[in-house]
Formats: sequence, C-alpha cells, structure tokens
Amino acid sequence: MQSIEVGAVSGSALRLLCASFVAAASLGAPGWAIATEAAAATATDAVGTATGTNTATPAGPADDTGLAEITVTAERYVSTIQNTAISISALTGDQLISQGVTTIQGITQEVPGLSMRFASPGLTEYEARGLASNGGAAPTVGFYLDEIPLSPPAVSQSGKVVIDPELYDVQRVEVLRGPQGTLYGSGSMGGTIRVLTNEPKLGTYEGSVQATGSDTQGGSGNGSANLMMNMPIGETLAARVVLSYLYRSGWIDNITVHPFPISLNSPSFTQPLNTLPVTNNYHDANNETLYGGRVSLLYKPSEDFSILGEALTQSLHTGGYDLLDGSPTSAQPPTVLYDAHYEPFPIREGIRDDISIFGLTVKANVGIADLTSATSYFGRTGVQVQDASASIYYANLGGTPFVPIPYAERDPSHQISQEIRLTSHDIGGFHWVAGAFYSNLNSVWNEIGASPLAATPQVPDGSFFTSWNAYGVRQTAFFADSSYKFTDQWKLSAGVRYYQYKSHQDEFSWGLDGPHNTPPPQSQITTAQNSGANPRVDLSYTPNGDLTLYATVAKGFRPGGANQILPPPNEQPHCQNGALEFGPDSVWNYELGEKARLFDNWLTINSDVYYIRWLGVQQVITLPCGYQYYNNAGNGRSFGPEIEIDAKLAADWTATFSGAYTDAKLTQPNASYTSFLENVAFEPDGVTRPCTAGTKCEVPIMNVVKDTADVSLNYATTVGDYRVTGRAAYAFVGSSYDVAYYFGYKLPSYSLVNARVGLGRGGWDAALFVDNLTNKVALISANNTSFQFNEPQVVRYSTNQPRTAGIQINYKF
Repeated sequence: MQSIEVGAVSGSALRLLCASFVAAASLGAPGWAIATEAAAATATDAVGTATGTNTATPAGPADDTGLAEITVTAERYVSTIQNTAISISALTGDQLISQGVTTIQGITQEVPGLSMRFASPGLTEYEARGLASNGGAAPTVGFYLDEIPLSPPAVSQSGKVVIDPELYDVQRVEVLRGPQGTLYGSGSMGGTIRVLTNEPKLGTYEGSVQATGSDTQGGSGNGSANLMMNMPIGETLAARVVLSYLYRSGWIDNITVHPFPISLNSPSFTQPLNTLPVTNNYHDANNETLYGGRVSLLYKPSEDFSILGEALTQSLHTGGYDLLDGSPTSAQPPTVLYDAHYEPFPIREGIRDDISIFGLTVKANVGIADLTSATSYFGRTGVQVQDASASIYYANLGGTPFVPIPYAERDPSHQISQEIRLTSHDIGGFHWVAGAFYSNLNSVWNEIGASPLAATPQVPDGSFFTSWNAYGVRQTAFFADSSYKFTDQWKLSAGVRYYQYKSHQDEFSWGLDGPHNTPPPQSQITTAQNSGANPRVDLSYTPNGDLTLYATVAKGFRPGGANQILPPPNEQPHCQNGALEFGPDSVWNYELGEKARLFDNWLTINSDVYYIRWLGVQQVITLPCGYQYYNNAGNGRSFGPEIEIDAKLAADWTATFSGAYTDAKLTQPNASYTSFLENVAFEPDGVTRPCTAGTKCEVPIMNVVKDTADVSLNYATTVGDYRVTGRAAYAFVGSSYDVAYYFGYKLPSYSLVNARVGLGRGGWDAALFVDNLTNKVALISANNTSFQFNEPQVVRYSTNQPRTAGIQINYKF
C-alpha cells in the first residue's frame, strides 16, 4: 500500500483512527461510539485547535476551522446532522455542483443503504434498507419536493417511479433512512428523500447560469443549460425563476433483424443474434431531452408571517429505454450480453414524463408555536411504448400470426394534499410537533396493445390487451411528535401517527390476453381499506458536544390495494387466479447509532446498525402467462450496519467514505407464496432449488443491493485570486437479485469511477470531468418494469451511461 502524506494529521492520530476502525468492525455501532469517544479524548493535540461542527465535506476551499456544517429540518425544526439523533444524510446545493451531481440517481452513490431500480430517466424507483418497492401500489421510500409529497402512479406497470427533477438551485437534499411514518406518512416505511429548493430572497438581485457540454463513448454529444434569477419586488415580495434544458445522447441501438428468431436458445438455433441480417437500425435510440421551469413567489411582511407559492413544470422525453439485451439459458447471469436491443419490427420505444406541481405554504408565529399550512397539487402523465412482437407467448397466442404488436401505456395521475402542523418554540428542553394530513391520489392505468393484422372473429378489434383502470387512494392522518431533554445529557423523543386509507380500482379491460375478449358492459370495482397507528420512540445520550449515542424503535406501514383481474384459467392455462386485493404491510425498525466528532472536528464518524421486522411483505407475483399481480407473501427481515466518515486530512484535503451492508430476506413465506415458489426456479446461493411447503425457506428480497461503498478524495485551495479544486470518487455496488421470467436473476457487482478538476475566479468556475472513467457496463436491474414482457429467451437489463467526458461552466452574478 502506498503511503499518503496527510499534512497536519500525525502518525499517532492515524493510529488512533485505525483503532477506531477496528473497534467498529468488531463491536458494531455501540463499540464504535466508545472507541471514537476514547480517541477524541486522547488525540485532540494531534491535529490542532480547530473548532466547528461537521456534517459533510465543504464545497469551497478548506481552512483551519474544521469541517463544514449542514443545517437540516428533517424533524420539522432547524437542527444539524450531528445534533439530530436519527440516521440522515444531506448534500447542499453547492456540494451537488462541485461533485457534478444533477439527479437523485447520482445521490444513491453517496448515501449508504439507498439503492435504485430504473429503466430510463423518468422511470426510477428507490429502496432503502432492503425494503424493496417491487410489490404493492405504494412506494417504500417517500419523496418530497419542499413541502409537497409526490406519489408515483398507483397501478403503473413502470413500477413505483418518482419524478427525476433537475437538481439546480436547490438548497439541499436530505435522505432519511428507516421508517419515517410519524412525520412523513405511509410511503416512508423505508425512508424519505427530501429535495429542498432555494426560496426567493427579499431585497436582493442575484442570478446564476450553468452550461455543460460533454461526449459519451459509443454515443455522441450532450449538453445542458440552467438559469436562475432572483428578483425583489418591493420590500416584502420577491420572485425566483429557474429554467433548465438538457439533452443526453443515446448509446444503445434498436436494431431490427429478419428473420427474427423465436427461440434464441433452442437447439435448432445456434446463430448469435447480433450476426443476423439487419433491416433497420435506430442508432443511439435512448436519447433524452428535458425542459423544465420553476417559479416561486415569496411574500414576507414580517419575520412572523410568510406566504410562499411555487410552481414547477417539467417535460422529459426519451427515444428508448436504457436497456440492453441479454440471452440467458436459465435463471443465471447472462452468458451473452449484447450492446443493443434487437427487434423483429422497427417500433420505437419512446417514453414521456410530463409534470406539473403547484404548492402554497403559509407560515405564521401564533405565539406558543409556529403554524405551517402546506397545500399542493401534483399532476403527472407518463407515456411509454414497447414492442411486444418478440414475445414467444404473444407470437403463438391462439395461433395468431407473428405481427407487429406495439404496446402503449399511458398513466395520468394527480394528487391534492393538505398538511397543517404546529411546531413549538424550544422552551425548557421541551419540543413538540402536531398536525393533520390529507391526500387524495387518482391514477389511471391505460394500456393499448392491438394490431389490425391480428383481428379474429373472437376479438374483432385485434386487441391483445386494452385497459382503462382507474385507481384512487384517499388518506387521512393525525400525528404528534415530541422530545424532552430531562438532563443535560439525556433526551427522550416519542411520536405517533394515526392513519386511515381507502382505495378502489375500477377495472375495464379486454382483449385476447384479457379477462374478456370484447369490452365488458361495465367495469368491475374492487376496494381495500385499513387504519392503524405508527409509533416511534428514540432515546439519545450526549455526554459532550462531540458525541451522541441513540437508540430508536419505530414503525412504518404501506397501504394495501386492489389487483387487476387475470384471464380465466380455461382461456389462459398458465394464469392462476390471483387475489383481487392485498393487505398493507408494515415494519418495526430497531436501531442503535452514534454520531461523533474527533480531532477538533477534523473527523466525523456517523454509524448505525439496525434490524427490521417486515410483516405481510407485499411482493409481485410473475406468472408464466406474462401477467403480474400483488400479494402478501409472508414475513421477512432486513438488517445491517451503515457508516459515513468525513475527514479533513490537511488544510486543503478532505476525504469521505460511506458504506452499508444489507441482508434482506423473506424468512416466513405464507402458503400462497410457497405454492408459487414451488413452480419456479430461483438462485439465492448459486444453486437452483425449489421452495416447498413445510421446509425452511429464506428467499432473497428482490432488487436489494447487498453491499455498497463510496470513497472520495477532495482538494480545494486558492492560488492568488484563483480557486483550484479536484475530486476523485470510487463507488462500489454489490450484487443483487431480480425477477423476470425466472425468479432470482443474480446481478453481478460493479464499480464506477468519476474524476473532476476545477478552476474559478470571482463569480466564474469551470470544471473538466470524466464520469465512468473505466467505461464500466453495469447491470443495474433485470426486466425492471413489469411493462417489459417476460419470456425465457431474452432478458433486458438496465445499464449505466458509458464513459462521458466534458466541461461545465458556472457563473454567479
């Protein structure tokens, strides 16, 4: 191992740091806290007399006052990460710019315990602590833009996908890990992501612009531009406008070949797919274009009263999915992986994601507390088209000819929400938050799969499957959360949220592959409802200003819902009857954690270890006929450690490390899920074996990355009037399992490397960057949207962008 010069940090300090690492590995979170406290007590003189508080690497040049501080409002009042006794990570807007992070996807590499599953921009879902979102009608990770909760479409086959907002001119992004059911509600049993934008500033004219140009290996040029203007209007009113544009070139070709093989792995077919005659090629088909705008207006006549109105619109279009073709022979990693998607007909697989968001937030000091009223409307329409012609099932269904079959899905959804809460003023160590919440989500799953060439007397319109399924979820909740500091060192926090939801689905579907051959006379309505309470208790101990130990017990839940109707077995023998509704699932999270400052705040170590009991796990059931439905599969668990380290190695050098290990399994499958598993093959340990009734069966939770690690080295200094910066980052993502036609595709681990150097003066900054320096092709998920038609011959894997190099220029005025 090469030695590293760390300037002011002495050898004794490094030895103490190594001892802390050893203690963490051997003793877990409590042992880590004890070791770091001991190191802090004996190593202060090893670094110097720096002071300050830390939560993250500073975005600007370092100095001798320790690491920088980030203010957070995760508990609905102002605090810092080090003073907040929960598992939380945050990145400021300046850090996002300095690190070149423009999307939430990029943040997943920085935050331990957070993973994603996606098909393309606009089709991304997030998981935290092993609580996957692949089942059910609601996510396991909540998503907020300022005070606005953003729910994914309830029954979309694209999954529990949230919006992909352009992260320009944001104040910070907070990621809360673990159940947040007390303050954030039903969609947050695994965690919550909060994107907090910059509010207008009174009495200040300011602005900024950003331009980025780059080139992708195997693709072509990319470009983006952002503009922000802050404009005061008198003394009590101000407006802030943000405009964004982005173009990303594609790098995956959609290639039409003829004759197209029906059975790629049959004994009679030995010719590789990529050697067949090409009849059409859409080069770089997965290009992306984004237009966005955000306007906010602040009226603040006094420090005790303000009204903030905001509106956001964003339109995202892609020419195709970020999916590569693999050709597996069984439920194994692919033996052949192609650098393109092959089709029998030249059908474009385009995607659109159009968003409109409106919010009105009123804040007032009412004497004993601060009143907040947050009203919002969220509208979104997602459209995607996919070629189903290649599917073995559809090509042979009922003896129909092999014809072009484009499937189009349109998912309009809208939600109104209202939250009113009171937040106390801190008096005598007692703090409380209380409020009420209401939301009404309406979503439609509209799918059309038809071809005039496939018309038959039974199905005269040639419909394979057509649906107009309306889905609604109405939720109400009342919550209270409080903390009391009963000594200078001990603080007890507790809260509870009472919830109630009602959901309904109006199904109107037909087709050769549907529950009816022709449009039914009326829709079939299924309903579901539930109510309950989510409690939370947290006990923290702060022996000094540099160490906090805490223990948390918290509950979270996710609503149940209604399923689509499956074709009857006499029409589709490979489709079994699924339940028309499924119940809610819930988790109990038990957690021990610590937050420590060392060496006069030149080093911070935040770590935790958790154990989660997952009751009534909602899972997706994939049937051989291509249909999917949701059901409660039994009980499971997830556990693991998480750690974040920020270190100031010298006046100009900082380093960060974050890591997590997640072990998530379904440990007690119920009878119905065991029956399903008896008929499929899965690969939990590299050996295909059935899961039969009466045997102990631990099934890995799909789409959960087992281990992650991220390391970065940062440099920031001044030379005369110039600012010089540099950053190198390495991210490791461990293996995971996914489900397509077979159950349990094991996705291999991968590593990504990014590098960036910058030069700035005055209001100008310029940076050269290379993302994915080693040009790694990562397999992130398999058939990651249920809109992908499942067949044993081809699995489509979502992948990352190849090596991309470019320049970014920022100017503030």
